[in-house]
Amino acid sequence: MRAWRVAKAKRATDLSGRGAAIEGGRWNEQDIAAVYMGLSPGICCLETFVHAEGPPTMPMKITCFELPDDSDLYWEPAAGELPQGWNALPVDRPSMDFGSVWLRAVSHLGLIVPSAVLPLERNLVVNPLHPAISRIRIIDTYDFTYDPRMFKA
Repeated sequence: MRAWRVAKAKRATDLSGRGAAIEGGRWNEQDIAAVYMGLSPGICCLETFVHAEGPPTMPMKITCFELPDDSDLYWEPAAGELPQGWNALPVDRPSMDFGSVWLRAVSHLGLIVPSAVLPLERNLVVNPLHPAISRIRIIDTYDFTYDPRMFKA
């Protein structure tokens, strides 16, 4: 399986999950490591853009990762299994609690969830504590910039 990630250039290939642990995210509480990826480059761009307050001030990269194809390593909850309010804005406890319980269990390498930005797309939350993290390979890393038109009001 291929997955993508947009990040600061110096963190492009970092799979430690420390960045997400600093502030927490939609699917993880603060102090719980997680790596956020998208199943397409486009959703990665969109997911990071909605958090941008303007053009990035530091170099960015988009990285393509190859993950193990073993379906037992991933969990994609059915819509009815997701907590009510998982897509709340701003991010709220239901999704953070749900993902944090999953991350603490270390039962799967990846949690496949719909994007709150575009629910037809899928994001992948990678558990950096899962033993299969060592099987993730970097396919390529590319320079990344947002099209300047994206920041026009």
